[in-house]
Amino acid sequence: MRSLRSVLYYLGVILIAFSVLQAAPLCVSAIYRETVDFPMRIYFIPAAISLLLGLGLVLPMHPSRMTAAMSMVVGTLGWLALSLLGAVPYWLALDISYLDALFEAVSGFTTTGATLFTGLQWLPKSILFWRALTQWLGGLGIFSLFLFIVRASGARHSLLGAEAHKASMERFSPGVFSSLRILWAVYGGLTLACGIVLWLEGLTPFDAIAHALTTISTGGFSTRDASIAYFAQNGYPHATAIEYTVLAFMFLGGTSFLVHWHVLRWRWRSVWRNRELRVWVLWLVIATGLMVVGGRALATNAGWHLHIRQSLFHVVSIATTTGFTLSDFPGTWMVPAAQVTFLALMLIGGCIGSTAGGLKVYRMAVLGNVMRFRLRSIRAHRNETLSLRLGARPLDDHEVHRTIAVVVAWLGFLFLGWIVTTLLTQLDGWQALSGITSSLGNVGPSFIELGAFRSIGIPAKLVYIVAMLAGRLEILPILVCFSRRTWR
Repeated sequence: MRSLRSVLYYLGVILIAFSVLQAAPLCVSAIYRETVDFPMRIYFIPAAISLLLGLGLVLPMHPSRMTAAMSMVVGTLGWLALSLLGAVPYWLALDISYLDALFEAVSGFTTTGATLFTGLQWLPKSILFWRALTQWLGGLGIFSLFLFIVRASGARHSLLGAEAHKASMERFSPGVFSSLRILWAVYGGLTLACGIVLWLEGLTPFDAIAHALTTISTGGFSTRDASIAYFAQNGYPHATAIEYTVLAFMFLGGTSFLVHWHVLRWRWRSVWRNRELRVWVLWLVIATGLMVVGGRALATNAGWHLHIRQSLFHVVSIATTTGFTLSDFPGTWMVPAAQVTFLALMLIGGCIGSTAGGLKVYRMAVLGNVMRFRLRSIRAHRNETLSLRLGARPLDDHEVHRTIAVVVAWLGFLFLGWIVTTLLTQLDGWQALSGITSSLGNVGPSFIELGAFRSIGIPAKLVYIVAMLAGRLEILPILVCFSRRTWR
């Protein structure tokens, strides 16, 4: 019972903070004079519900000390509650079912970027901004922003673990609050820089802001149906520069923010010694090479520069789990080499400590070193002492076990989701695999045609919603919720 009181209290704190966020799209609606045909209640209703529920949970509850299990429960319930409330504006404003609205909200907060919406350029600006804002908030984790209002440092540290339990990382500074402040300062600075550059390259201020929010967060929601390809298709004079700008900031979003912090402090030796960064860059280069060579027939008509640029753009977009595209993803690029390469990119994802999804490059490096250590131990002499390391950093058993646990849970959920979606839909095995991998990895695009994706049916949509949440929380917190020991 004591655990339940703490869970409800901190869930209420998050709901109160969330209610304030509805003021942002409401301001956009007022700026673009949408409030006549698009009444204020669309944002006032979810804000009121969130505030009242939050106060109802906070006022009568007296929280106890947070544990790791309790923080994971708060994390799971918090993401679910905010997704349920975040769907209300879509449901009230657009002619769609609540399930489709929930799908869009979950896709936004988890930075997946899969969408059921069409005619984006005709949607109200406030709705487009809300879509972009949900991805920006979800990029670093919803809790990492809301934890500024949690006064108890122990609770703040535990709640942050609900989203940052995935792997041990070096902190920006010894204090949790100062680390959060630095993290959001870097995140906000990169977002501002991206928006300014896109604006200077010819985007409208609104489009520049919306795409900056969804690029750094590696979310991939665009204000146009054609995604980033829209700007070249409609004759923007700096369309190529826009593509390279988005590509660069996607890469920055998928790179650990500790690397950015080291760069800002001129710690180049720390940057060079970052084994994950080196593996990450090498992986992107190899994947791009495979794409260029495998799809070389496309260069005959498009030209080599365009082919290489599009190959690099799509590799970075999928590897960072952003999901922006420059062409018809399931059609033009589905040569065999692209299919295999993109599926591997979806599985691995970006770096630990970034906004990207997937299993993470760090974990792949850890598993590779575990295998290498095992092979060395087989060949080693009886008196030889070996240590498991990642570069110069020793790996303890706890970190290895945590990595293996997440990978096993991730792959188990992937296999189960693949089987279920194959049974529930008319998708073939390859399409179903790409769909569940994209949802679990928070990627967005898949090998499913857009029309088929929108008509997959209610059961499959529910599976994808659960998969997006599970992928963002990395499954273990969801499993903890179903343990009876958690609630004792």
